Formats: sequence, C-alpha cells, structure tokens
Amino acid sequence: RGLELALSQDSSTIGINPKEVYDANFTGAKLSKYINIPEKKITNLILGKDRYFLLKREIDNSVAKKIMNMALPGVRLEKEYKRIYPNGKLASNLLGFTGMDDNNALSGLEFMYNEELLTPTDKDLARGHDIHLTVDSLIQYRLETALGKSFISTQSKRAVGIFMDVHTGKVLAMASFPNFNPNKYSEYPAEATTNWAIRHVYEPGSTMKIFIAMILLNEKLIDLNEKFYCPGYVEFGNSIVRCTEQHGLVDLDEVLQYSCNVGIIKAGKKIPNDLFYKYLKNFKFGEKTGLSNLENRGHFPNIKDWTASTAYYLSIGQGLEVTPLQLVTSAAGIVNGGRIHTPIIVSHITDAYGDVIKRYTPDPSFLGIEESTTKHILRAMTKVVKMGTGRNAYLEDYAIAGKTGTGQKARPGKGYIKGLHSASFLGFFPADNPKIVGLILFDEPGSELHSGGGIAAPVFRNVVENIIPLIDFTEQSNIYNLDNLEEKIPEVNPRVVPNLQGKSLRESIEIAQKFNAKYKIYGSGFCVKQIPEPGEKAKENLNWTLYFE
Repeated sequence: RGLELALSQDSSTIGINPKEVYDANFTGAKLSKYINIPEKKITNLILGKDRYFLLKREIDNSVAKKIMNMALPGVRLEKEYKRIYPNGKLASNLLGFTGMDDNNALSGLEFMYNEELLTPTDKDLARGHDIHLTVDSLIQYRLETALGKSFISTQSKRAVGIFMDVHTGKVLAMASFPNFNPNKYSEYPAEATTNWAIRHVYEPGSTMKIFIAMILLNEKLIDLNEKFYCPGYVEFGNSIVRCTEQHGLVDLDEVLQYSCNVGIIKAGKKIPNDLFYKYLKNFKFGEKTGLSNLENRGHFPNIKDWTASTAYYLSIGQGLEVTPLQLVTSAAGIVNGGRIHTPIIVSHITDAYGDVIKRYTPDPSFLGIEESTTKHILRAMTKVVKMGTGRNAYLEDYAIAGKTGTGQKARPGKGYIKGLHSASFLGFFPADNPKIVGLILFDEPGSELHSGGGIAAPVFRNVVENIIPLIDFTEQSNIYNLDNLEEKIPEVNPRVVPNLQGKSLRESIEIAQKFNAKYKIYGSGFCVKQIPEPGEKAKENLNWTLYFE
C-alpha cells in the first residue's frame, strides 16, 4: 500500500533584467495584475537594480504562461522544482526534508538517498530516480495515530514506534514524536525534525530479560523446573537491586511474566561472562544496524572493562544503551531462528521510466538459536501478555507475545534520577510464529502512570488490532488466542451474503474467507455496517467492505 510521500513539483519563477526593460512603469503595471506585488514596488525594483534579479518564485505555471505571452522586454521565465510532501506530517521524521531555496537534502531519507534522488536520466534531465520504501503507509498511519495520542496524554519528552517484518528486516512503519510538517520545516525545532528511532539511546531495562532467558535456554544452562527465590531485592557488593514486590519462588517463565529483577539476576549467574558477552555481541549490541549512516551506535561495554557486577546489571537492561531500532532488530533474531538482518527501509530504486535499477534484499548473519528455544521464549512472552506485566497488550481474539520495560534514566555524573523514566513494550505477532516485531517507547513520560505495561503496551495492542487485516500472514501462523479456538463460527448459507453485523472482527474475517470474498476492513471491534447488504446473492457480490466500531 504505497503513497507518494515526497515528490518534486515544477513551478515557475519570474526574473527581470533591468537593462532590457524599455518602460519600467508599463512593465510594473502589467506584472502586478498577475503576481500580487504592487505596481509601484515592481517599478522601483526595476529602476533601482542594475543586474538580473528574481521577482517572484513559485508562480502557478498557467499564470506564468500568461505573463510570458505578453512578451515584456527583460522579463524571463525560469523553471524550478520544489520538494512537496503531500501527506504532511506522515512519516516526516523518517523522510526528512530539503532546503526551501536550493532543494538540498538536509535530513532523513532525503539526505541518505540524495544522490539517487538527484541522479537524472539521460532523456529527462529534470527528474531523478524514484525511491520505493518498504513502509506500509496504512500501518504507518495507524502507528502514528495511536502513538501520537499517547505521546500527548503521557506528556512524554519523546515517543518512538517501530514495526518490522521479523523474517526480512523490512521496516513496515517507523514513527517519532514530536514530529513536524516537512513542507514548513523551518517552523519547528531540531527536536521535532529528528528521527529518534535511530538517534535516541536509552537503557532497555527489562526488555533485555528475554535475551538472558534465550542464552540460558539455548545453552541448556537451566532446569526448566528450577525456582529462584525473590525476597524483593538482591544485594551484590555495595549495590542493591529491588523488585516491584516480593515474588517468592519463581521459575524462568515467571521471571519474565512478572519481570522479576532478582530472578533474572540469579538465573543469569549461570552464564559465564565470556559466553554472555559473545551472545550479546553477536546480537550486534553496541553497533550500528546498517540502516543509516545517521544512526547512533549505542553503548555496550567491552568485556575488558567488566566488573564483578556488570553481568548482573546487563541482565536487567542497565549498563548498556541501545537505539530503538537496534533493540527491534536484535529481538527479531530471537524469534526468527537467529537471523540478524540489516534493516531494510528501501525496497528498490527505479528510474524515470519505472525500470528497476537497484533492489535491496535481506542479507542476514546467522546465530545458532534452536527452535525449541524460540518456542519456549514465545510461550513465556505470551504469558507476559496474558497474565503478567504486559496485560494491557492483550487482545481477546488474537495472540500477542511481548515484554515490558520500565527503567530509571541516568544523567552523566549524577547516576539515576528519581522521577525520570523510559517506558517500553516489545511485542511480537502472531505469538506462535511471529510475522512482525514492534516496539513502543516513551521517553520521560510526565504522567503519573509511567510503566511500560501501563502506557506502551496499550499502544501496541491498538496498532496490532487495527493492522491485522493489512498483514499477509502465512498459513502456518495461527493468529488467534488458543483459549478462544473452541468458539465455533456459525454455519452460513453459501448462496447469500450473511449478516455480519454484531460479529467480531475475527468472526467476520473467517466468514469472508469461507466465501472466498475479497474484503476491506475499516475500524475495529464489532461489525456495524457491511457492503453488500445481507441476503444479496453471494456469487455476484464477492467484494465486501466491512465497518467496525
């Protein structure tokens, strides 16, 4: 589902060479009728200058044609190309912008692919190549809508959302707030024009626990029945790390479910430091993902600098810094069999005639993650959403897996600052065989509620609920909650269009599939309107439009 997110639009500029003008008053009078500049001002400009100057830019081409038809001596027409962003703020932080006067790319994808966009074809010197993104504009819109509302309601400093295909590394949506309108970029501060998905660095907090659990399971360092006692805190050296409550005896699944700091630290002690370091380095922590030369690399401490407690802090997502894109890319590797992709944001480049001149394809590095490890982690993360800290991401009909993250923020030389937090939710869908991985992150929320489960998980749920009809799921994936599979879809008369009003999104989709109907979905919840109407002949009406509230 592609939209033109940025395009070059030609416009006309009127210039004047004063030395060629016969009658300044006559010329001023004629031009003022078309370009909304007072006659006297034009006349004075002509009389006051001794060299060629631009009188008016961005004139409608039809108006420019009328001016040139007057054949006024000294008046010239120049063609210019202005960068236009027809969808305003949509994907603005990702796209970037170009300068108003010279169209020089100044940020974002415009800057990254400036050379390709400006490379003209042999026959069309006015037009460069076209960049085709992997971004789905509808998913991008859903993400920005949900994330933007919560960015405002939580009074956050920043917010980031990313959705990616776990099997290819293709970015389906990437949003940052505050955002801006690239058509008016000069009206916004730098904070609003930055792509924080690749520039913001933060401590990932409890989302790191799934990586520690993965190492333990993949290396068979833990007995699945083993319990760890959580009294609510753990001490090591001169440090103390607390949990939100006393969890008592917990196994590895429950450590993830309740996001138990004590449990993951105690379990993580089973991992030798060199193995710990090797795994996380292989997941590319501390390295740029390769998507952009503008991205931050974050920070992952060299093992030579580790102290006795470094691994303990890393287990709870402290002592390292990641970008949102780094975390999403690495997390995808846990659920796709250990493939670490260089994220892809551009699918291909075409010339002015539509011929593909370059195509971008996945080129992953491989880690040895066993299928049993992946399945166990996904089952555990499904419990996180169903019964644990990620309950606000739960959908009744669809199975989501995920992990919450809530962390205090540190300031250089000041340590962790009370009251400053980051809140995140890292999610996977469908839970049994993920197609997409997504991250929702709020930086320094000012609201009383500041946990990842409290403010980030609901946004992930909202986005997934609205994009389910947009995702091409494989037949091997069961997108539904196993608990709800016993609900039978009622039998339908195959000869007539059934009445779907009042039925859930899941029921409606399954019925549409029984009829082999092509369907468009608007909204979420329960069906309130359908086209065609119930009772019409089914064979003659196989294009359905369904509205949900």
